[in-house]
Amino acid sequence: MNKFLIWLSRKLNYPLISPEIMQISLTYRCNLKCKMCSIKELLPQTEELSTEKIHHIIDEAKNYGIKEILFTGGEPFLRKDVFDLCRYTHSKGLRSIITTNGVLIDNDIAEDIVNSKINHIHFSLDGLEETNDFFRGKGTFKKTIDAISILNRKRNDNCFSTGIACTVMDKNVRELYDMVILADELNVDVINFQPLVKDNANFLDKNLPLYWVGKDMISVLDEQISGIKRYKAKHITIYEEPSLKSLVKYYQGSLTSKEWLCFGGFKTAFICYS
Repeated sequence: MNKFLIWLSRKLNYPLISPEIMQISLTYRCNLKCKMCSIKELLPQTEELSTEKIHHIIDEAKNYGIKEILFTGGEPFLRKDVFDLCRYTHSKGLRSIITTNGVLIDNDIAEDIVNSKINHIHFSLDGLEETNDFFRGKGTFKKTIDAISILNRKRNDNCFSTGIACTVMDKNVRELYDMVILADELNVDVINFQPLVKDNANFLDKNLPLYWVGKDMISVLDEQISGIKRYKAKHITIYEEPSLKSLVKYYQGSLTSKEWLCFGGFKTAFICYS
């Protein structure tokens, strides 16, 4: 029923049900300068919601019936209070999720993650080693893989889950199937593939960005997605919302709003400093 009401809210452009997820941008600061990301251009980076304000927002989320708090950035682990925020979220009976590049996670931070009752850690990884390091900086692939391995040693079935988000781009389109295999071998719980946008702080920008999957690579993208669809996973879940096949139409420029609805504001409420 909830999924239907969210879908109907989007169709009517009027909320018939509370959002399920609240996404809170903790900071614009980041320890990396990824080539396809525009968050680093947002200024001033020092403008951040206070700990007290975020506690208040979490209280409001609880009252609205929201079930999950998604902490994003920038890089959330640059906030010294991030573990306090996750513990506070847990105390309210809500799930907490953090998106991260993973580079800062060592044994000490992994212990803090366990103790803070975080429910899910979602890592950004945009290809195999050479490709990911092209986009995110030399050595970032190994650091992210090491972080996942450290957390695997710390967690148990009742602790937290892990995931990988991969932005589909021209330089990694031949590696999408291999990314699923890698994630499965790493014992990651879920992987999702997301579309590239020119400005991830302004989704209305219609200009084609750098690293766009061009017409000459559409057949490769289609083949990779077909391979992923056939893959027999040992552990990992391939998250599709919407279908991965929609990515082909997206990069062809033929995807319609009826085929890929935006549920921002209906399924997910977005909160940032401004």
